[in-house]
Amino acid sequence: MSVERTESSQRGAAMVEAALTMLTLLVLVFAIFEAGRLLNIQQTLTNAAREGARFSVLPAAATGTPPVPSDTLPSSTAVQARVQDFLNASGLNGSTATIAVNQACCNPTPSGCGTCATGDIRYSRIEITVPYRVISISMFGLLEVNLHGRAAMRNETNLK
Repeated sequence: MSVERTESSQRGAAMVEAALTMLTLLVLVFAIFEAGRLLNIQQTLTNAAREGARFSVLPAAATGTPPVPSDTLPSSTAVQARVQDFLNASGLNGSTATIAVNQACCNPTPSGCGTCATGDIRYSRIEITVPYRVISISMFGLLEVNLHGRAAMRNETNLK
């Protein structure tokens, strides 16, 4: 009789160990999935900011015959629409994105723009903010962080 108790008690211990191991393994797999998703979205935001900055520094299309060069930069609304189109094409819900366009930025830093002095080169600075939520593990679903994509490029017209 003692032999049967030992086998059944070890069988129960093995089931508990397997359950704990599987739970840990599944949480680890979902954490890897979420980390990959977070990095993918971060890279998409950076690319969208670069696309918006590239678009915002190019002078508007020349018109006339022959084409006359233009010193006019695209409007902030046009830049925001271009970034929004990029985000939508990438599968991100653009309605939650906050897109900030600063086309008169001097001395750009990650925290913002410095003040402009006479003769300073001006930059276009684009910042995109999108809230990120964990979707694979429901117990972490309330966690929300804001992801940022930033880019700054020198204006081609360099109007002072």
